[in-house]
This record gives sequence, C-alpha cells and structure tokens, in this order.
Amino acid sequence: MPYRLHIPGERPRALRWSVHDPRSSYGNGVLVYRNNTDSDILDGATFRALRDTLGAWLETDRPDRARKALALMEDESLGQPAP
Repeated sequence: MPYRLHIPGERPRALRWSVHDPRSSYGNGVLVYRNNTDSDILDGATFRALRDTLGAWLETDRPDRARKALALMEDESLGQPAP
C-alpha cells in the first residue's frame, strides 16, 4: 500500500518513501509527495501540525517506516480517520 495523507475536506495526497533523497538521514527515508515537481517532503513537524489542528491522518500498511521517516516516537499516532 502506498502512503496517503488525508486532510479532512481535501483530496488525499499520495506520498512515496525514499532513502534516495539527500534529506534522508541514517537510512530512515523521507516521505516525498508524488506528482510534485518540487519534490516536497512531509516532515514530522508539518505532519504533527496537520494532525493536531486539522485532524489529518496518514494511511499506510508500514506505520513503523512512516514514523521513522517523520521522526515520530514509536508509539506516536499517525492520526485517525474522522467518524
């Protein structure tokens, strides 16, 4: 499953995990927005702000990899879909 960032009221944004980016550190990878010519990444600070203020969540079958790429704590939430 790919990585998808869901922000309520917006279309989901596809991301890809990559270690072939100079912003990746120690093999943890980064989450790069797909179909984006600027190769913007989703970082932990931005994700936390989106999660905590807008209710965003990250959909993935590799939560461990996503947490490492975002530099989140092992048990930190990737958000929950709105009911």
